[in-house]
Amino acid sequence: MTASETDDFTPTQIFATPLWVRRVVGFEQINADIRALLPQLRTESAERRSNEGGWHSQTNLHTDDRLAQIRKIIGTTSAGCATSIGFDFTRHNLVFQSLWININGHGHSNRAHVHPQSFLSGAYYVDMPKDGGNIELFDPIAARVMSPFPADDLSPYTGQLLEHTCREGDLLVFPGWLQHSVQRNESNRDRISISFNMTFESKPNTQR
Repeated sequence: MTASETDDFTPTQIFATPLWVRRVVGFEQINADIRALLPQLRTESAERRSNEGGWHSQTNLHTDDRLAQIRKIIGTTSAGCATSIGFDFTRHNLVFQSLWININGHGHSNRAHVHPQSFLSGAYYVDMPKDGGNIELFDPIAARVMSPFPADDLSPYTGQLLEHTCREGDLLVFPGWLQHSVQRNESNRDRISISFNMTFESKPNTQR
């Protein structure tokens, strides 16, 4: 095809970065059940990871059957995401690597980070108050900062950071290598989310 044959200048996307946003059906009751578990969970040991303040549970909650319902939803959704980008389920299984709960109160945030050795990562929102702090996703193509250009609007070709407005009941999935942070909670209510990592393992007798 030559330039004279078409007036369509829509570019071909290369080195794509996927982001999936799903609205969980029946999230109101699911979230109520999760909130009811929190007093008991918060008596257990916590961790410090990317969180600046707040509470970060242990990362092995994918083994806790008290969270079986949301674990199943996250696992099924992640499998659909993996299928959409060509994951080979004939020779590999998609499995949980970790799952944990974040509770961030007023003034708390999460600094920029990635999830090493994770195929897919994401977050499910249990409580998301107004001004509770959105997730920020950073452009993974570092070299792009060397050649900025004037643009009339933000787009996938111009922004170095994408702020996603989160809602209760939203489930976000993205590659584990995608750098992200969470803004400071400026509200007087807790922001509560469940984060997770998915990895994969070879099925028996299927390695090449």
